[in-house]
Amino acid sequence: MRFRVNAGGNYCGHQPENPRIGLMEPVRQGKGGIPGVLTELMERLVRYYYRPWAIPSLNLANGSSRQQRSERREACLSTLWAILKYTDLVTLKVGVPTADGGFLSLTVRYLAKQAGLPQRRVERALGDLKRAGIVGVHPRCEMRPDGSYKGHAAIKTVSKLLFAAFGLGFRLGFERKRAAKRLQKKQRQQQKAPANKTASARRNLTARAALDNAGSALKGLGGKPKGVRRQDRSAEPTAEEIEKRRQAQLLAVDYKLANPTWTADQCREAAEKAVEARWR
Repeated sequence: MRFRVNAGGNYCGHQPENPRIGLMEPVRQGKGGIPGVLTELMERLVRYYYRPWAIPSLNLANGSSRQQRSERREACLSTLWAILKYTDLVTLKVGVPTADGGFLSLTVRYLAKQAGLPQRRVERALGDLKRAGIVGVHPRCEMRPDGSYKGHAAIKTVSKLLFAAFGLGFRLGFERKRAAKRLQKKQRQQQKAPANKTASARRNLTARAALDNAGSALKGLGGKPKGVRRQDRSAEPTAEEIEKRRQAQLLAVDYKLANPTWTADQCREAAEKAVEARWR
């Protein structure tokens, strides 16, 4: 016969005088972190552990008139912290936004990992939170071609009444409006991005075509091909001639962009005439 050894507290590791309410990874606060109203609610929720009647519906979720056991309160609060960490303020749904504008709901297994609790314990805590009206759970599934069904992570939502119960109802409304405006701004930027990229690509193609068409004229102005050494150094161009060539090359490109129907020779001749006029 084997005997269980209790190293302190309950056999599940719970110590009533020293509860473990928290997450495996601390939430990020401030810029780049989760909204302040969520972190404030997480801190205020700890009151429930010491005063269970702070949330009567959760205290009575087990269907008994007796007070909810301390280890169950601990599990409910840690699970609720994991839920709030991934709560979207605009919709109050629990999950992670995707790049294509969708929303990915979280599994119970993932929430259990975040809370640092066994999955079965988190499932019981979710049941209590659902019966208390704090969290809504909406199962999802899809039919396979063979007629069977495939389950997906249930859609979970947080009730606005939970914020109001801890004096955060007005602040929640304010921050939800701000979050909605940020989301609308982001969506407008995403809609403009493809159009901006398309216009930029068109401009680049036009410039590349102009450079290709003017290539023969530019090569004629450039003298010998690159890499060929000049044997007669007396034939090297002067500084003035080099500057004229440079200006003519740049001006030839400008003429081609402004007059797409011109040939390379026409662009070169017009550029040379303009440069000569400048240096007179």
